[in-house]
Amino acid sequence: MEREIIERLAIDSASGELNADTKVLFKAYLAEHPEANRWAEDMLRIYEKTEAAISAKTKDVQPNVETEFVFTKPILRPKWRLVGRWAAVLIFAIGVGFTAGRWSGSSEPKTIAVAKAGGRRMQVKTVDDLKRKYEGSFWGEKILASTEPMPYPKRIEYKRNGKFWPNIKQYIKEKYYE
Repeated sequence: MEREIIERLAIDSASGELNADTKVLFKAYLAEHPEANRWAEDMLRIYEKTEAAISAKTKDVQPNVETEFVFTKPILRPKWRLVGRWAAVLIFAIGVGFTAGRWSGSSEPKTIAVAKAGGRRMQVKTVDDLKRKYEGSFWGEKILASTEPMPYPKRIEYKRNGKFWPNIKQYIKEKYYE
């Protein structure tokens, strides 16, 4: 037999799970195989130690006595510490930003520039002047083409037959295929 099967049978034998016939067959097998007997004895010792440890831990527990549980509310102190820490970080960041913003400006007083009237007057150019100047060049023709108005598409007049939804459906179909 395999070691794993022998160990399982040894545990079952120690706990009293095996019937009498199986127990006799298992002891006969262990008598014939000394190596399997050592494995079974190891498992018996481990089982006894484990059972002793469990009984030592549970000997004071009375199974039929109900115990009363006391529920306590968690203390909010750690949460307030976290809020306080973030508030301190926020206040520090605002202070640094305010100070850096105040230092970034120059100390010179600001002056306002006022345009004076009565300077050199420029001639206003018309579209005809631009056409004469840029006529014949590639980019000039592009600029002039942008100044000319685009023709608007003609609107299709729908005959009104008094029905609203058929007219809307026809309009949507025409717009969809454009």
